[in-house]
Amino acid sequence: MSASDIHAPSALPTAADAHFRSRVLELLVQAAPLEQILETLLLGLERVRPGALCSLMLLDAEGKRFARTFGPSLPDFYNAALVGLAIGPATGSCGTAASTGKRVVVEDIASHPFWHDYKELATKAGLAACWSQPVKSSSGQVLGTFAIYYRTPQAPQAADLEQIEQSAALACIAIEKDSEAQKLRDSEERYRTLVEWSPDPVLVHRQGIILYVNPAAVRTFGAHLAEDLVGRQTQDLIHPDYRQDQSARMTALMHNQTITPMVESCFLRLDGSTFDVEVQGTAIVYAGQPAIHVAVRDISERKLAKDKLKLAASVFSHAREGIAITDAATLIVDVNQPFSTITGYSREEVLGTQPGIFRRGPHSETYFEALWQGLREQGHWSGEIWSARKSGEAYAELITISAVTDTHGIVQNYVILFVDITPMKTYQKQLENLAHFDGLTMLPNRLLLADRLQQAMSQSQRRKQSLAVVFLDLDGFKAVNDQYGHGTGDELLVVVSQRMKGALRDGDTLARIGGDEFVAVLVDLDQPGDAEPVLERLLLAAADPVTLGNAEINVSASMGIAVYPRDGTHADLLLRRADQSMYLAKQAGRNRYRFFSEAIRHDD
Repeated sequence: MSASDIHAPSALPTAADAHFRSRVLELLVQAAPLEQILETLLLGLERVRPGALCSLMLLDAEGKRFARTFGPSLPDFYNAALVGLAIGPATGSCGTAASTGKRVVVEDIASHPFWHDYKELATKAGLAACWSQPVKSSSGQVLGTFAIYYRTPQAPQAADLEQIEQSAALACIAIEKDSEAQKLRDSEERYRTLVEWSPDPVLVHRQGIILYVNPAAVRTFGAHLAEDLVGRQTQDLIHPDYRQDQSARMTALMHNQTITPMVESCFLRLDGSTFDVEVQGTAIVYAGQPAIHVAVRDISERKLAKDKLKLAASVFSHAREGIAITDAATLIVDVNQPFSTITGYSREEVLGTQPGIFRRGPHSETYFEALWQGLREQGHWSGEIWSARKSGEAYAELITISAVTDTHGIVQNYVILFVDITPMKTYQKQLENLAHFDGLTMLPNRLLLADRLQQAMSQSQRRKQSLAVVFLDLDGFKAVNDQYGHGTGDELLVVVSQRMKGALRDGDTLARIGGDEFVAVLVDLDQPGDAEPVLERLLLAAADPVTLGNAEINVSASMGIAVYPRDGTHADLLLRRADQSMYLAKQAGRNRYRFFSEAIRHDD
């Protein structure tokens, strides 16, 4: 028998398979550490594939060598030997897959030329087969490889390859999500640096006790060290005539007002001298607890707006965020390089034009009212919007607009700072789809079904109507899998599920809860009999022959129905009774439906 005649067990969906994938998704939503997510993915796949040894290797920043290896079940010496390994043709399964960007299946390591230089290492580790799938980013860049090893020669089936692709896709989401989180941490660090270097004083206090001051605050209040201010009462730094007003503003912030408007006040230096300021408080979380961030501007020595704009341009010249500066008429006077990178427009193309954020065309009246109200009252506005690059491609951005005024409070410029958050939106959508929809039929899964059923029950109660829960099982589906294979079985499920979905009315729901089992929720029923036309259409849709390749395949459906509220007022009870009725339909000859009745209430 040759190595190509030896096949691994088919990677059929199982409860264990679904469980470990669900666990991986939970960890993604919880923003767990990348190492924990990848280890859960690798060990989970090993549990559903007896004998498999799974690993994931990440490339370095240049994409030329393996920098990190995750292989919890592989020998430590083997994992260590792969770190730093250069990729390229004929460099084992993983090195070749990373180099070519294509899947590499080696059924027998001992006889395959790709492993010529690594046979001794594989033999020492007891490895005989390796299937490697490149892990690619959303932009197509190879990030690393996902591999399955066996200790005996193995050849994959189609379902095996599908499973390794799905696992690589999950790994990609985890890797890119971790990368985005690191970028966010880097961005926060840059902002902390900006606060440290800000020319305006910044204080953080909790219940009036100062916790933090930046260097500008140390200079402005006439202190020698930050410790001269930390621990003091904020009231000690406020002129007596303004203490009551500042106390009221602090109370407002402590009662869920996130920010107070910028107002004029009078502060005291440590030597007792006074100076006029503009001050604004913002509710924040500092060291894990609620606190108040206070921004102070010494308006007695305020610089001209143009000088401050130059300073801001200098501070942000190396930022990754896009920046556009406009005049008072909202026409662009300058942009930085990240602006061009994100939007696709060069600096010369946008000078003298108006940013889309200020144009009425793409935005609603409410949007503009909120924007200008924020700029007038607070001097800044923030929000998420969808925009378009020069190529026409849509992208999401997080925007902050700040008004820059002169010594008389007259606006001279607007500074627009924005970040492209499209990848984050894409990941959120991917996670939502993975969590709520069946990967094969794209019908709602069990989780989304529970939500829709609960909503439908609430709606039926308000309208004093009924709804029907239909538990549907395909007759003869196992025979199709046995005769034609699981690939054909999956194709059949896709076709039949779409036909059954088309048999429903607007407002009805069809969900796949596993294998060839489906649940339909039929709403807006004045009486249970109103469901029968839809039930007949479902029977016809399931029984209609399906042509796949050269084969004409016939299946049918057995359905059990439980009616709300007649047969129960809880979702679990309705599903259980519909399931009981479905088995009676099968016993009665299949290709039919049965309503629940008190006579079959035997295990409630």
